[in-house]
Amino acid sequence: MDKKEVTAQITCPCCSSFLRDPRLLPCLHSLCLECVTRCSRGVLPSAPNSATSSSLTCPVCQFQAAIPQGGFPVDLWKRHLLDLAPLVAEGGTHKQPGTTTTTTTTTTAAPPPECVECGSHDVPWWCPTCGVFLCNDDKAHHSRARKTASHNVVTVDQIRTQTSVTPAAPKPALCSKHPHEELRLYCNTDKSLICRDCTLIDHKNHDFVFSSDLSSKFKENIASLCSKLSLRLEKLSLSKHTAIGCCKNADELSENVEAEIRTEFAKIVAVVNAKEAQLLSELKTITETSKKIFQEHIEGCDNKMKDAQEAQEYAQQATTRFTDLQLVAVNDTLTSRVKKLCDSGAQNDSLAPNELKVRFECDSTAVCGTISSSLGRLVHNSTSGSLVPKAATRELNQLGSMVTSTTPRQAQKLFVDNTTGKVYWGSDYYTSQLTEFESMTSFINNTNPRQFTVKDVPNHPGGTYQAVHNGHVYCTPANAATMTKVRVSDGSTVATAPLPNAGHSGESPWTWNGYTDICWYVDAGGVLYVVHAPPNNGNIHITRVDPDSLTILQTWTVPRIKMKTGFAFVVCGRFYFGKAYDSGEIDGVFDTTTGVYDGTYRNTLPTFGKYVRLTSWIPSTNQLIVVDAPDSSGADSEFRVFLIENVAL
Repeated sequence: MDKKEVTAQITCPCCSSFLRDPRLLPCLHSLCLECVTRCSRGVLPSAPNSATSSSLTCPVCQFQAAIPQGGFPVDLWKRHLLDLAPLVAEGGTHKQPGTTTTTTTTTTAAPPPECVECGSHDVPWWCPTCGVFLCNDDKAHHSRARKTASHNVVTVDQIRTQTSVTPAAPKPALCSKHPHEELRLYCNTDKSLICRDCTLIDHKNHDFVFSSDLSSKFKENIASLCSKLSLRLEKLSLSKHTAIGCCKNADELSENVEAEIRTEFAKIVAVVNAKEAQLLSELKTITETSKKIFQEHIEGCDNKMKDAQEAQEYAQQATTRFTDLQLVAVNDTLTSRVKKLCDSGAQNDSLAPNELKVRFECDSTAVCGTISSSLGRLVHNSTSGSLVPKAATRELNQLGSMVTSTTPRQAQKLFVDNTTGKVYWGSDYYTSQLTEFESMTSFINNTNPRQFTVKDVPNHPGGTYQAVHNGHVYCTPANAATMTKVRVSDGSTVATAPLPNAGHSGESPWTWNGYTDICWYVDAGGVLYVVHAPPNNGNIHITRVDPDSLTILQTWTVPRIKMKTGFAFVVCGRFYFGKAYDSGEIDGVFDTTTGVYDGTYRNTLPTFGKYVRLTSWIPSTNQLIVVDAPDSSGADSEFRVFLIENVAL
């Protein structure tokens, strides 16, 4: 064995020292007995008759292990490997158990080797065959003895320079109660190793056998279990690699989508910036034009004021300084000028140009709301709770096993709220009244029902396939293509939205002329789908809808005529389509993740398969509800509700 492997196996994960009295936990990790005592919650049961119960958490895998009466069993394999501790120990730091103090040692807490014969610590020799240390004197005796003369005794330094070491044959395991007796027997009654003396007292009249006789049987059983474990490892490995690929693809996809977002928003920002520049340019033009008009008016006023002031000064000078002859000579000219200045445009002297009035009109709240709602959205296949990749839960197995069948009753509508576990049942196809049960068990036993009426829906909710999610019923009124969200607590409608180009009123039904062709489904993670088709034998359309606002997020067209489909259900983003209502055969599947339809897929519902009225998957319990009848008559009184377990792998 490689020395590093040996060191790892004999090192306690709790105290980082070599194991001392190793004990095997149910999770197959080993701790020192002292560490088991220290890590346990409560008092360690040290005797078989101890009534104290306690537990500990494995420091390696966090497994919660209950400490059995008498404590955990001794790990014989690790105890055997501990004989090699002095040969693989290296210098370094050693953490003292139960403290944070570290001390430097020449070995990693390896016990000092002793000569097997005299107990001396001066032991330069090692016998790989016997697995013992020898001093110089006993090495010579060991080499001369007839039984051990053929053993290849080597120096301890020679072993320490090698990269690997071979464990010697295991020493006899001795009984803790009878130290001179080997543990050769296994008690089937107490599930423990015992010695010959134990069979006479503590295990008298118990069922025990020689451990050597059980070994081959145990090996076969372990090999069989390991084969099953290998299959799970393969699935986990595939799931892991799928998740790794999903992570890588997520990063690549995120980068691509981020680039698309930035490109599109750059275009939008460019348009907004262009509009801003246009408005600013218009404002500048308006301002400059107005200022030019004001400036021309100012200049006109200045010229007129200058002429009037000059005439006024001349008139004052004429009346005060001119002689009579001079005044008479200019009188006509002066009065004519003054009159002209007083009369010409005098009525406009007090008129000023209109003050510039300009404002920016924009309802920013409304505009931002409109822009925000139309600036695109991210459409993705989100899930809640578990982050297991869809690829790991995509295929159906043999549709599990049929575990529950209710007594015959009318069941036109039946769906489960995945968030609360409550069951909703409608006995009449045309009714607005539903009955609420706290659980599937309550429905099966018909205990504590609560009836309520779906309000504010014209006529009644049409169709068998409705859905409930997070305390709301999703349905479609009869004779309409209107998506409707109804609150379960009071039956009131809280949201509606149109479903464009959806056939209804028997225009393009399933294989029978039902009232509506609009069917609702809730998938894992609360993903809400509506299945519909255009009128006149149109292909199936699958539309993903926002559960809060009923906004349409994405629509896929399936190359399959809805008229030729009897039933359908969705599991982890994959829609499985039934051939006809009077057959349990599934003959097609559509993957919303890839957008690919597989018409070669085949599976069968393990129910009557004579009159499949409704199918619906419950993600929280991984069960498929099937409402079915024992014959093709489909009599309401004969319908049974089946629960098929373990639907998704």
